[in-house]
Amino acid sequence: MFKSRYNITSILNVLCFFALFISNAQTKSTITGKITSESGKALEGVTIVVKNEYKGTVTNTNGEFVLDNVGNGNHIVQASFLGYTTQEKNINIASTNYNIDIVLKTELLEMNAVELTGKSKIRKINEQSYSVTSVSTKNLLNSSSDAKQILDRVPGVRILQEGGLGSNLSFSLNGFKGNQIKFFLDGVPMDNFGASFNLSSIPVNTIERIDVYKGVVPVWLGTDALGGAINIITNQSHNFLDTSYSYGSFNTHKASVNGAYTNPKNGFTFRGNLNYNYSDNDYKVLADIKDVNGNILETANVKRFHDRYRSVTARMVAGVVNKKFADQLLLEVIASGDDNQIQNGATMARVYGVITQESKSIINGLKYKKKDLFVEGLDVSLNSAYNINTIKTIDTLTGKVYNWYGEQINSNSQTDGEKGAPVSDLKFDNTEFTNQLNIGYLVNKHHSLSFNHAYQYFNRKEFDSKNPAKQAYFFPKSLYKNVLGLAYKYDFNQKWNTTLFGKAYLLKVNSSKEEGTNSETYIKNTILKNNIGYGVASSYFLLPNLQLKISYEHTYRMPLPDEIFGDGLLINSSENLGPEQSDNFNFNVGYNFNVAPNHHLDIKSTFVYRNAKDLIYEKVTVSSPQTNFENLAEARTIGIEGNINYKWKDFFNLGANVTYQNITDQADQTYSDYSGYQENFNKGARLPNTPYFFGNVNAGFNFKDVLYKETSLNLNYYLAFVNEYYLGWARYGNADDKATIPQQLSHNFEIAYSLKNNKYNISFECRNLTDEILYDKYRLQKPGRAFYLKLRYSL
Repeated sequence: MFKSRYNITSILNVLCFFALFISNAQTKSTITGKITSESGKALEGVTIVVKNEYKGTVTNTNGEFVLDNVGNGNHIVQASFLGYTTQEKNINIASTNYNIDIVLKTELLEMNAVELTGKSKIRKINEQSYSVTSVSTKNLLNSSSDAKQILDRVPGVRILQEGGLGSNLSFSLNGFKGNQIKFFLDGVPMDNFGASFNLSSIPVNTIERIDVYKGVVPVWLGTDALGGAINIITNQSHNFLDTSYSYGSFNTHKASVNGAYTNPKNGFTFRGNLNYNYSDNDYKVLADIKDVNGNILETANVKRFHDRYRSVTARMVAGVVNKKFADQLLLEVIASGDDNQIQNGATMARVYGVITQESKSIINGLKYKKKDLFVEGLDVSLNSAYNINTIKTIDTLTGKVYNWYGEQINSNSQTDGEKGAPVSDLKFDNTEFTNQLNIGYLVNKHHSLSFNHAYQYFNRKEFDSKNPAKQAYFFPKSLYKNVLGLAYKYDFNQKWNTTLFGKAYLLKVNSSKEEGTNSETYIKNTILKNNIGYGVASSYFLLPNLQLKISYEHTYRMPLPDEIFGDGLLINSSENLGPEQSDNFNFNVGYNFNVAPNHHLDIKSTFVYRNAKDLIYEKVTVSSPQTNFENLAEARTIGIEGNINYKWKDFFNLGANVTYQNITDQADQTYSDYSGYQENFNKGARLPNTPYFFGNVNAGFNFKDVLYKETSLNLNYYLAFVNEYYLGWARYGNADDKATIPQQLSHNFEIAYSLKNNKYNISFECRNLTDEILYDKYRLQKPGRAFYLKLRYSL
């Protein structure tokens, strides 16, 4: 029965795929263009309106805009922007594509006499009824930051990293961590993109903005996220070139080339990204020097000696845009690979000197998008991807172990590798197919419907040349997942809108498990799960700039392949892992206003409530180098976050945010295979290894025409604070000797100089200015003070 259901689903996917290529017979055209100031500067957020057809949009960061489905004939195009004189142009469209460029003149008016009529894309996203924060990279392009560092400054977000560049990280959002948060690249799931394509390897130059959905996730993303979703939007400009190179401490190199070309006549478009990352990661750490039996001889500051990381990623997209049959029809290929030396296990208690892990990925994708397909108001999009990912983990050293000085010590075993398990040369061959279909229909200006179907198939083949006869490798490891969503949105007026939605989750997993207590004998294990979720999101403007938002969702998240099957390195398999569920509630208040001419304040506050059952969490002990995932019966999060941002003209900005989240175990009983049900002595205790109180402060100055015209000098300062929290359960042990992650305070400073309106750029950055000892995940020490120099060219 289950198998036939998925066969039907696959047939529907194929039928939908072919149906999208049937063109409609509408005589519609596309208007493109660019809006600049008199000095030639591209203007973002300019409102563009075709007056007689009531169609409109806003310009992107490059001042470009696209207006689709405009009827042929005479039209009036109006461009308006705060501080500039509104411009109107009469045009006559007789072909499918029309290009128009407009130069806006500065208008000298008193601030209280100007009414803002347009909203930027970032503001529109932030004003959705969902709890969402959209972060623009417009002022960060000269920074040596990556996607991880940008996100770590968002309220409610903490990224727990195991070390330097390329190391594993865990994303925390309002108490949910790791895989409970889903990641997307331009709307495509990144679940199995491979280790070489992650948050720390995506440079800021390739990113236009990052949308952070907290708690409730929109239907159109088509995901089973438990506590939120991150959508990374890459540069969508039709024509650009952006190259950069940075060099920094620990022999760190980052190079990036990004560009796009679009032919305005035939709609052909090509865009590509090439990113390279390398670091020795040989920073100093405070570590215990042990003998072969694990006895601590001394504690010393030593350099990491086996932590090199290098990766390369190439992304190519080609296709057509602005055609009658498709607003966008693109083929995409992403090829990436990395070579990672492994320095330690899940904690710093075990140090390695030879273990390595390599990964390679090929991702083939198809993207299709069409507004007003067949009938006006019917919008369709399709994102399909086929991923091939190979991961190889090598642990073949016997008879020797390492200490933190990098010295070899004779071990007590001639068969075990450095991990303390039999030697292995393990290879994973992962294949995955994902398909995202979105259909939206605007019934009228008050009512709209949207439907999403997300399908995922994952299969893994394992082989260990050192243990070729291991029985577990001969059992299938596959996962089938469907998520279906249906939403109805009611726009009562410009002040109030509400969205109701429902989701269906279907999961099938084929794997193996140990038969009884015999670790050498395995039997087939199949998991079938079906669940229903639902929710509501509503927004109301009490004042034009005072918005209230409330959202609720009963949601599920299915376990991922690595959580069930393990990763072959640090994560053991958990064959009986089940889905987790949560009731998520958000209440948001946002108010932005001018306190005086040229002085702007933006204030936001959010209350969060999460009640999660069967929560999937990573179980770690200080002494073990490996972890595994378990279901925690029940956990609750009650928290509040707030942020305030002040801006004076384009010269000075100051912002701060703070997050408090009390995440506690609420289960009455726990269950063990060995002892059955028993009283939960941790009920009411805060979850270990999870920050509960943290915040950020940022300040920046922007000086224009420094030394030369068309130049700018930017100074930015960032402060991050994390309060002390426990590594293990707080109720065990004495307060004086409990393992903790201490309070942390770090300072980063950036200076950037740009010439020719940001065409030529040079920047310098100092991270961890005061050289603090910083910890994150399982008290794994992060780099100390580091310096980076970046050169960037933009066209």
